[in-house]
Amino acid sequence: MTRMFRRPDEPLRHAEFDLLLPAPGDPVLPPARRALLQEHFMNEIQRPAPAPATAPGPAAVRRILRRPVWIALSAAAALAAGVLVASPWEQGDRNGVQQAREAAPPQTVTLQPGTTQGLSAAVEQIALAAARQPLLEPRQDQFLYIESQVSSLRGTSSGGKEKNWVTPLHTRRLWTSPDGTKGYLYEPGHSLLEGKGEDLDKAGTSGRHSYNSLKALPTDPDSLLKRLYQGGQKGNPDADWAAFKEIGSLLREQIAPPQTSAALYRTAAQIPGVKLIDSTTDADGRPGMAIAFDNDGIRSEWIFDKKTYSYLGERMVLLKDAYGMKPGTVIGQTAVTTRAVVDAKKQLPGGGTA
Repeated sequence: MTRMFRRPDEPLRHAEFDLLLPAPGDPVLPPARRALLQEHFMNEIQRPAPAPATAPGPAAVRRILRRPVWIALSAAAALAAGVLVASPWEQGDRNGVQQAREAAPPQTVTLQPGTTQGLSAAVEQIALAAARQPLLEPRQDQFLYIESQVSSLRGTSSGGKEKNWVTPLHTRRLWTSPDGTKGYLYEPGHSLLEGKGEDLDKAGTSGRHSYNSLKALPTDPDSLLKRLYQGGQKGNPDADWAAFKEIGSLLREQIAPPQTSAALYRTAAQIPGVKLIDSTTDADGRPGMAIAFDNDGIRSEWIFDKKTYSYLGERMVLLKDAYGMKPGTVIGQTAVTTRAVVDAKKQLPGGGTA
């Protein structure tokens, strides 16, 4: 059976957010529709997050990964409140595609310890750069378009044995409506998306991570921090990680109002455990610095250009041996290359359609 690790864009304290959705028995719905309904069901349940493990395991990556960039993806992905959430691959992956991906060695990097020294100053520069960005405010009948280069951790299980690998970088295009109820994903290079896209319409969604909800957030960092913790205690490692992850979910594959982006970055600097990584590289090879958080043996990084302080993307790096891979292995990454507002699903900013 082929499995795929989840992205970090589930809601705060999402019930069993660190578990893969089980395959239902004798389904009568199409796979894509079934996965969408499963994700909606999971979004309605909440419980405290489990205690962190001493070493990274599958639960740790599922809590961190997906999207992006973030970063695991699937044809049966559903729009959860305007943000794409991955679901398990269908069985029957094309052997040639899978074998090619397994053969590609994952990228490894030199780990840096990170520091809080200079963190506040760096975050303030990032916030100021975000506040200066032009306002791209979509009409309610338009779509937000995000194009990225992404890579993710994948695995297979057969006869009680597991094999894990990291997929090569590939292009991902996502369209979402401002209210989060409509979407479209085009991502060639995946078993169910070879040469085609997937409608991600989800009527009745709460739109938790939609443009409309993001625009309604308070821009005062203290009020925003309280909203992000949702009753969790600042200084509790699980609550701190959940707040950091929620900010990433709000900004990932989204076009946020400039003042809201600035407020979210300033709020992140107040979360215990957040650190500055002086030198890193995004999935497109662009050098930068990172705002990072270590959780269960895996580091989550938001990467910014060192000169302009603009957001470049994200990546996940192993801090300990796991999945048959050594510390420093990049198990998921993204580079956002285009953000735009378009008039319809499948429409490209420069003209034409996907």
